[in-house]
Amino acid sequence: MKKIVYLFLLMFTVFFSYAQTEKTVDIRQFYNSNLKKSSLIIYYYKDVNNYFTPFIGTWIYQNGNQTFVIRFWKETKASYINENPKFYIDELCGHYKLVQNYGQPNEQVIYTSEKNIGNSVTPWSTIIIAGKALENYKMTGQVFDVAGVLNPSYPTGVRGELEMIINPANPDTAQWEVTLPMGMRGLGQPSTFTIPTNITLTKVN
Repeated sequence: MKKIVYLFLLMFTVFFSYAQTEKTVDIRQFYNSNLKKSSLIIYYYKDVNNYFTPFIGTWIYQNGNQTFVIRFWKETKASYINENPKFYIDELCGHYKLVQNYGQPNEQVIYTSEKNIGNSVTPWSTIIIAGKALENYKMTGQVFDVAGVLNPSYPTGVRGELEMIINPANPDTAQWEVTLPMGMRGLGQPSTFTIPTNITLTKVN
């Protein structure tokens, strides 16, 4: 009887250990609908080719005495263990702000995305959602414009489709373009952007 119990515990331990196996794959596989996945593996979609690297840092666009500033960073191994199936993934995240007299003693922030979502006590962890960079110089995703007056029914502001393309000939410059997503919008859903939608950014650090 003891041998049976021991054998059962051993099998359970081996199965449990196998069930928790983690596998690292190229982040591009996250968008591959043909990828054959095992339900017994937790996948980590990693930026193995460092596609995010050229974007990481601070970028600015200056218009007179006002400067639009966006900061990107990489969130390594962001956890989605509450999803089914569970997974981890590297993410490109960002926040923006508009500043008057940027870098001067009298600098003043006109607006910033680093605030709470709507009237909640939950801060925006990032204003860039699903920053997808599968090429060395191109990133797409969604950006939420929370700079203007928010409609209480739409606490996430204006949702925009973001495309940012770094100039290969001068990787310290990039084109930033934001457009409204295609499709129907709800009654009263905001559709006018406050943030810049078509500008050339310069990387400063």
